[in-house]
Amino acid sequence: MTVILSDVAQRASASLATVSRVLSGSSHPVSEATRARVLRAAEELGYRPNLIARALTHKAMNTIGVVVGDITDSYFAEIARGVEDIARTQGYLTIVCNADRNPTAEVAYFHMLMEHQAAGILFAGGAYPNAPEARALKQAVDGAVADGATTRIMCLAERGIDSVPIVCVDNHAVMYDMAAHLTRIGHRRIAYVEGPEGLSTSIQRRAGFEAAMRDAGQDASLIFPGGFGIESGRVAVTVMLTRELPDAVIAASDETAIGILVTLRQAGIGVPRQVSVAGVDDTKYAQLMDLTTVRLPTYELGSLAARQILSWEEHPPASRTILSHRIMQRGSTTWVSH
Repeated sequence: MTVILSDVAQRASASLATVSRVLSGSSHPVSEATRARVLRAAEELGYRPNLIARALTHKAMNTIGVVVGDITDSYFAEIARGVEDIARTQGYLTIVCNADRNPTAEVAYFHMLMEHQAAGILFAGGAYPNAPEARALKQAVDGAVADGATTRIMCLAERGIDSVPIVCVDNHAVMYDMAAHLTRIGHRRIAYVEGPEGLSTSIQRRAGFEAAMRDAGQDASLIFPGGFGIESGRVAVTVMLTRELPDAVIAASDETAIGILVTLRQAGIGVPRQVSVAGVDDTKYAQLMDLTTVRLPTYELGSLAARQILSWEEHPPASRTILSHRIMQRGSTTWVSH
């Protein structure tokens, strides 16, 4: 049963106003005897304050806002979990804001969190650098920093906002390393299914793929439009099946890779016997499907950023921190001999 303020007031034989003043830390004078009685009643009943209500009332939020591209994507879920695990231990509330990879929504969330004086704002995921709204967000963030805002702002991906610290992975290197890995184990004709068009993460990963293929002396032109979802993988395979099949396919995300893997097998194509398949992220589903992928430190991105937000005054973060990634070789890819 949830204990509310009136329960504490009844147990302490005090008014609601008095109990609220004591438990909110108000400077309004309350006798020491009454204060002790209220605190004892709250402890006995196991009262826990509603942090959101308190924050909105006082407009001084012990809150970290995490603006994510897609709340249903496990990539963002892991980041949010990393933030929440650290924030909770310090008495901070984590609010996850789902922008649906919409720059207009990101701008709106930024202004809302700034209005409520959040302790920190984290932008997780890439941006659409050519969108007018992305430029508007950059201007808003740059302006807040220049004005000395107390809210600490960080990015968890390359977004072109140089006025705030960034904790990220090197997306160019992520895809370069995966493509290079597949060429090292004998694959030559490698296709790539990219992420959402125009997204900075997609741009960087595609460039990494192309660079690795050029460096290996292989064709870098087998590129298919895609996204970060299972359906993107299915659509790409329907096109591949009308052409000469590649030796291997790399997708810009694990979900897309799973869509590719399942659709190939449904079409009677052996994976990895005929076509190897690889992704990026190392989600739980990738592990379940035995998918070769790039393990990204998603949880660590969130937890490190939260620690930096909370220790900003004593230990200001570096302007750029790049976390490492790792190739996870599993059963969806195999060595090829020529």
